Amino acid sequence: MLEDRVILKENRVFAVSDAAGDMPIGNEYGFGLYHLDTRFLSGFELKVSGCPPILLSSSVDRAYVATFQLVNPALHGGEGRDIPRQTLSLRRTRFIHNGMHERIGIQNCNRFPVEVSLELEFEADFRDIFAVRGYHARDPLGVSEPVETGDVGFRFRYDGRDRVSRSTEVLFKSVHPAPVYGGGRAVFPLRLAPQQTFVVLVDILPLLAEQQPALDFEFDHALTDLERSYLDWNQTCTQIHTDNGLLDTGLLWRSREDIRILCDEFPSGPFPTAGIPWYAVPFGRDGLITSIQTLGLNPDLARGTLRYLAKWQGTKVDESREEEPGKIFHEIRFGELANLHLIPHTPYFGSVDATPLFLCLLVELIDWTGDLDLLIELTPNLLAALRWCDTYGDLDGDGFIEYQQHNPIGVHNQGWKDSVDSLTHADGEVATLPAALVEVQGYLYRAKSGLARIFRVLGQREAADRLDVEARALRRKFNQAFWMPELGFFAQGLDGQKRQVEAISSNPGHALWSGIIDKTRAARVVKRLVSPELYSGWGIRTLSNQAISYNPMSYHNGSVWPHDNSIIAAGMRRYGYDEAAELVARSVIEAGMHFADHRLPELYCGFTRDRRFNSQPGEYLVSCNPQAWGSGAIFHFLTVLLGLEVDVLAGKLRIDPVDTPLYNRLHLSGLRVGGELLDFTVDRRRGGVRVIVDRAPAGITVEHPS
Repeated sequence: MLEDRVILKENRVFAVSDAAGDMPIGNEYGFGLYHLDTRFLSGFELKVSGCPPILLSSSVDRAYVATFQLVNPALHGGEGRDIPRQTLSLRRTRFIHNGMHERIGIQNCNRFPVEVSLELEFEADFRDIFAVRGYHARDPLGVSEPVETGDVGFRFRYDGRDRVSRSTEVLFKSVHPAPVYGGGRAVFPLRLAPQQTFVVLVDILPLLAEQQPALDFEFDHALTDLERSYLDWNQTCTQIHTDNGLLDTGLLWRSREDIRILCDEFPSGPFPTAGIPWYAVPFGRDGLITSIQTLGLNPDLARGTLRYLAKWQGTKVDESREEEPGKIFHEIRFGELANLHLIPHTPYFGSVDATPLFLCLLVELIDWTGDLDLLIELTPNLLAALRWCDTYGDLDGDGFIEYQQHNPIGVHNQGWKDSVDSLTHADGEVATLPAALVEVQGYLYRAKSGLARIFRVLGQREAADRLDVEARALRRKFNQAFWMPELGFFAQGLDGQKRQVEAISSNPGHALWSGIIDKTRAARVVKRLVSPELYSGWGIRTLSNQAISYNPMSYHNGSVWPHDNSIIAAGMRRYGYDEAAELVARSVIEAGMHFADHRLPELYCGFTRDRRFNSQPGEYLVSCNPQAWGSGAIFHFLTVLLGLEVDVLAGKLRIDPVDTPLYNRLHLSGLRVGGELLDFTVDRRRGGVRVIVDRAPAGITVEHPS
């Protein structure tokens, strides 16, 4: 299983190994080295004289590099001399950079010379990542060629049915003795004097077509360059420092690192992929929400995400992939199965919320940056997305966006809660399709009202008036159709018969964020969200603990999702419920600081926090970790806690922090606003909360308590 896995990623390559660094030969658990949705290495085992070493420790401080410290078991050495256990030190140091690179060292700590063999065995099955996860193609795919052995290593080769040739180069750099090669194995016969160390460097390179390995690759220089790229990334980000060491060097540092490790580089810019290991590809919804969360950290993610999604925006009707003109995709894949169109992810468009979220992100980015060049560049995509929302997205012309599953092998529920049982009536009956989700209507309202405001500033009065009218009409209709008077809450959705899905869920919290909820009803929504029915003490659950479908260990029916809570907290602040927003933000941040790796996962269990017995948040066993919008949540929470509101086109910036015990002092520097930088400090040490602005963007009026 993958519970004790070690996962490394850099750009579009990632590796999954066991805790000792091995990828067991013939494994069915997903261990391997992956590139472009193909497993280029399916096995990599290290043995000493035929025996696996004993693991002492492994460390992954940064998600692109790992160290494994091992020792020998008791061995029979050469010349009939036994080698006692734990007298040979083995260290494996590896990192990811256009492949996997490993330094293996073995040191003899005996008082006498030893004869041992260092044995490295490799396997490459070139399986598509969907096949690794259980997909079975009806027809045979490609053909693997015999292993080719050369002077410095060997090559695995695969000719795909998609007419793409894939190969894995395994190259060795070492001093004497040279290895003995055979069938994907390299054996180093060693004679080590006392305290002598043997070192070998192994480069494992995934290649396409006629690509050739770089022969001038140097281990330490490459690692230094990679470290420098992370330093460059950190310097482009807002610097955040508090007097809470656990928050600073734990959750904040880890989350910033994870956002960087999840980003893939494309010509359009960085794109935060969804999560490791199985979802390390662009997802529309995930990338958009993560970019919204991290606007205050680094707006380059938003630019890269918008441009990439615009490039792949739908242009035609294709029910097999759920594509429609103007629609933003859900997921894109790059492996053999996708190239052969045996799966619909080329890209697959089964997401009802990605298109309005695309518009929301564009509005948010313009508010933060005033980047009118980007607005002009993406105007055709903006207009196409609006048309989709009003036409293809509104299946029956009732003014709401709905979804219908067209491809039986696609996603059934196409909101962010995409489990088959995540949209059920109070009696447990699964809601029929097409369905209109409560949060999606809010996204559209936020997009249209935000675009109207921007267009009005730019003098496009006719377009602004039209969008304003449409947004107000949607708001009126929404509050009539989704409000449940007897329950005092909003329905999770409307089913195929326009019946309210009477689930008490976290989804209406997103409607708070969008501003679509009438102010007269907001108080009841907030009160319910922070009641024991939904609030676990570690955050707001996805579903009421009174629901027949409630399960705190489930994916969407009672668990806690950090990104969900960050959006809800932002909505609470929007309506003026500052104490509730602070409670939600603090609870999830405290959960993150309790996890062993100081990381907010994709989700965790919704068990009630027991303060008397100091209970810990319960981990969800197969959560993506790291996961993009889990990593982005801390930065969204800080934006909420600081009360940051930016409107560059209007020349306004507001800092309105809430009082929180998470820190006494917080300093932000290098926050990018309108092409310039903002530095300020929040101080609560002398009673009350003060804001000291050290540097402000020119032409921007900064409002804050002094």
